[in-house]
Amino acid sequence: MLVDSFVGPRGQAVCGLVLGAVTVGWLILRESTLVRAQVAIAALLACAVEVAATQWLGLWDYRLGGLPGWLPSQQANTFLMVLVVARSLPPRLPDRLLLGCAVFGVGLWTAANLLLSQRTDTASVIWFLVLLALCRHRQTAAWIPTIVVLTVPLDILVTRTGLLAYRPHDVTGLLLIGEQPSAIVGGYAFIYYCALRTAPALLRLWRRSVPQARVG
Repeated sequence: MLVDSFVGPRGQAVCGLVLGAVTVGWLILRESTLVRAQVAIAALLACAVEVAATQWLGLWDYRLGGLPGWLPSQQANTFLMVLVVARSLPPRLPDRLLLGCAVFGVGLWTAANLLLSQRTDTASVIWFLVLLALCRHRQTAAWIPTIVVLTVPLDILVTRTGLLAYRPHDVTGLLLIGEQPSAIVGGYAFIYYCALRTAPALLRLWRRSVPQARVG
């Protein structure tokens, strides 16, 4: 909203270009081809989820009605931040303790939204079960505490400032959604899990189809 007040209707495009330039520059200068593929897949999947959630399922709305112009860059940048922070943590940190605290916190948040909130939230229960299942994947499990720390404040910020508002239920009326659902943690973790699992396979297919390409 601050950018819109200074730049006008083109504010979203300006934000997208700035975020995109920072992300692409970091990827070119600092990251391997595998990480670049992971970031691209995560951004594409996240944008597909945004389209499905807003246009088909009616789960949330953005302030200006349509999808923001900065969305692809922001999703790529968020994945990259999670990756960089997670791998920068000291190797001797108690991973199980961090994971347990993160999952326990999300579990309490989910239970509160289900039992105590004025808007009953059943969607978060489903995604909490997904989060528990993803704890079996070692790399995703190692990322979950960082996902919580980085994405939860971001989601709270965009809802509290009115940039995004969750609807009380989906188009069917069967899936109930809270004002601040904990489902975002499971959603991000699932998208990142898909990116981590599919990127190596896609790179292997690329190397086979383009053997002369130099993959760094």
